[in-house]
Amino acid sequence: MITEESARTWRTFIGARLLEKRQNADNGMSDWDYRKQVEAADAELESFLNAIGREDQEAAENEWWGLKNIANEWRTHPEFPEPISDGTMPCPVPNPDTGHPCTKPIHPGWTPSEGHGGGHFWKSPKLIELEEAGVHYDAGSLLAGKPTPYHLPENCAPGCWKWRDR
Repeated sequence: MITEESARTWRTFIGARLLEKRQNADNGMSDWDYRKQVEAADAELESFLNAIGREDQEAAENEWWGLKNIANEWRTHPEFPEPISDGTMPCPVPNPDTGHPCTKPIHPGWTPSEGHGGGHFWKSPKLIELEEAGVHYDAGSLLAGKPTPYHLPENCAPGCWKWRDR
């Protein structure tokens, strides 16, 4: 997401919105304000490109967020470069080791690059399949990195921790 292409997309979006704002007869901005804001966006992009050239990922990320922060004024604009979550948007970050998807959704009103609160929570596709079938298992054991037995509800016995829910 933090790429040269995305940074240029943010800069183009900002430039178009500033031009619209300048040309708006009701609420226009002065030429001086317009130039200053365009220069600020250009400076963020230039700093981003320089950081990428130096392979300074932290500085590049800061400059990329600088562009996003400038664009935030027009967050509700239909051409905003990132989708805004309604609370059901899946997290786009896969597990770096296994590629499993993060199961936390992006918060309502947030963009995918803003992510979600807390860390990522990755489940394997097999676990997701078993959960959809209603399987009983001890999630605490899994979080501790230990294997855990599991069974389907129709095979439930009095020793199952879910038995008491029957």
